[in-house]
Amino acid sequence: MDWSFVFVAIMASFSILLGGKFIWVFSQKDTPLGDIRVAIGETFPHFESITYKNEKFSTADLKNQRVLLKFYRGACCPYCSAELKMFDEMKPILDQYGIKVVALSGDTAEQAKAHIKRDNLDLLLLSDPELKVVRQYGVEHHKALGADSSKTKTVLGLPFPTSFEYKSMSIPTSILIDEHGVIQWIDQSEDYRLRASEERLTQALRNAFTINK
Repeated sequence: MDWSFVFVAIMASFSILLGGKFIWVFSQKDTPLGDIRVAIGETFPHFESITYKNEKFSTADLKNQRVLLKFYRGACCPYCSAELKMFDEMKPILDQYGIKVVALSGDTAEQAKAHIKRDNLDLLLLSDPELKVVRQYGVEHHKALGADSSKTKTVLGLPFPTSFEYKSMSIPTSILIDEHGVIQWIDQSEDYRLRASEERLTQALRNAFTINK
């Protein structure tokens, strides 16, 4: 038996299977926009949740505070991880405008705490495992292709799921709220892999606020 031929055949089959898996994953990139229940110019809805420290949270804690409210898919999502890291890196700019970042996903408090530690984040992560707040805001992606946040491997500093499953989770959504509780900017994408850049977010801040206003 020509073992070199067997080895090549095995590697070729593996490559085909891996390529097929990536094609299948990327084919699930579209998010069902159109159900969002908030709009620019409206007062953002009150909600309660749990922090990554397993402490109670209420939006009453944000009174008179400018907020960037981020709905994200979870710690399993490399695109979410990169975006939250970007928010951390933008802290000097966000501080200029007095912005507090609050990010919410369907992860448990324990998973969110592990996410904070893994990515060394200096953000407030909220846990919404029953997706009550996600549904309240109308940013639920039914049957999204996702993963359990505990079933990931870290590659080049980003998480990658080791297995996939269909589940409900957040549609990545950014909501910029002023100190009066009024929504100034909403950002969503039909492709969950696409997020606002630092330049786009900075421009949104400039459009919504004047420094020290």
